[in-house]
Amino acid sequence: MKHKLFYVLVAVTSYFAGVLAYLSYLIIVYDQGIGSDASKLIHWTLPSYIFLILPCYTLMFRWRKRAVLLRITLFIGLSIIAAASVFFMIGFGIWRLRDLFIPEAMLFMLLFASSSAIFTIGSLISNRKKGYMPFILASIVIIYLPNHFIAAAVEQNRPVIHQIPQHFHGTVSIYYGEEGSPPIPRIKGYEVIRIPNSGIYHTSSTRPSRGIKHVLVDEHGAEIQPISIPGEMYSPGDKPAISISSYEVP
Repeated sequence: MKHKLFYVLVAVTSYFAGVLAYLSYLIIVYDQGIGSDASKLIHWTLPSYIFLILPCYTLMFRWRKRAVLLRITLFIGLSIIAAASVFFMIGFGIWRLRDLFIPEAMLFMLLFASSSAIFTIGSLISNRKKGYMPFILASIVIIYLPNHFIAAAVEQNRPVIHQIPQHFHGTVSIYYGEEGSPPIPRIKGYEVIRIPNSGIYHTSSTRPSRGIKHVLVDEHGAEIQPISIPGEMYSPGDKPAISISSYEVP
């Protein structure tokens, strides 16, 4: 039973070790985060990991021989195949050998190669029956960090929803940082600003540094349709902490 539970831990840790390597490379080498593709990364790579990589990992996990060099060689080959499969899943193809060496493909190879390295370590620990506790402690960190980075990226790219009455036409003015006014409420993970019929909204919150999604709503607050509103004007308020954002609703 303990052997099976440890296998599950190794399998989960290996995947997130690959994701962590992918994100770390983006940050260190390219000085950028994953942005709006944060949740897509899981959708792109998890199927290949579960249906292609993990069955092979399972066989290697059950293989009692150490054969470290052979394990690493097989895992590198799997990493290349898995990276190519991800490209097909997202609508691109690996048609020539040199396509495997473009930066995007190399990043996916890094993900799966890092995953294989951690799985190799976990397999050896299982075979030797020692070193469980350090691996478990490292697993906690490895699983937490990429999930934290992805959650932060998703949150950063989550738009603020402006709900505008469907019959409203004119200027919307939002007063941010106004002491005594309520903060912007959060509904199902989104910050939602419900514009009143007067078009003037007051909040103690500062202006969120993210995009805006404008939607028309009925009198019950049910969404009717999103609308595109170009341009947003900013101006200071009568106090240093207050800022005013305004735009025209046609």
